[in-house]
Amino acid sequence: MKLILSCLLLSVVFLHLASCYQQCTVPLSALQCGDNQQPATHPSYNQNAIPGKRGAPGIKGEKGETGNIHDVRANFTRNAARLDRVEERLNQVEELCNKTRMELLEQQLADRNQLRSCQDVPTKLHHRRNGLYTIQPDDSVRPFTVDCSFQGSSVITSIGHDAEDETEVTTCEAHRCHRHEIHYNIGFPQMRALIELIGNCRQFIKYRCHDSMLFRGEYAGWLSWDGEMQIYWGGANQQPNSCACGVAGNCADSAYKCNCDANDRVEREDSGYLTYEDHLPVHTLYFGDAGGSGEYGFYTLGKLECMG
Repeated sequence: MKLILSCLLLSVVFLHLASCYQQCTVPLSALQCGDNQQPATHPSYNQNAIPGKRGAPGIKGEKGETGNIHDVRANFTRNAARLDRVEERLNQVEELCNKTRMELLEQQLADRNQLRSCQDVPTKLHHRRNGLYTIQPDDSVRPFTVDCSFQGSSVITSIGHDAEDETEVTTCEAHRCHRHEIHYNIGFPQMRALIELIGNCRQFIKYRCHDSMLFRGEYAGWLSWDGEMQIYWGGANQQPNSCACGVAGNCADSAYKCNCDANDRVEREDSGYLTYEDHLPVHTLYFGDAGGSGEYGFYTLGKLECMG
């Protein structure tokens, strides 16, 4: 492109110089080179004729603009810069179109060859794109959409729900008076088919409390996917009335197996991963002991994640 513009600039300069040359020269026929040279005459010209009356002067033409080679060069420089910017924009649009086309092709390929899990997502140039894919772990369930994440050699299949953001326990004091049924993006049969196919699944759970107990007095609990009440927390390895600190032996009050069960008017936290697959995913969460003065609790439940 720059080569073409340079050629055009040189052509304009040449034409301008040629025009100037023509304006500054005299035709050879108008020159007299000695006594033998005669001016050019019309065939009907008569040297003995009496001159006639001079005609009226013609209409004077408009004066042309004065040419300036610097202006020409400046105009071409500005136009070249504009063309460079347009070319850059076109390259950006082309790159975006190619990326979108590749993503659509990958999804179409995945749809034609039904994936069992994220592990089956085809590799393009030794790389797989993170994103949403349709899978069918078992022929007994309908295909459904999951979030696939590829981190080196690890593959994570995730399913979201409506309790991923931290949620405050409503003001209530009784045992399990606050109830939150979890609504997932897909049904329980599909999630169970995924868990049985892949295994190695987990779900993060957290309770941030201030003078609000979990299992001391059985204020809290959660239902497994099949409706069974569970009274252990993330990281407790299914030990009843326990949290991760109870297994590690470092709870705020050694008399209890959860930090929140200390109930000592200090903001504390119990969190960890639920990993026992026969209980996953979590169906419903229950909390209480949040109706008194200064009592509060906030809970978070992570996505169902399966690795592999």
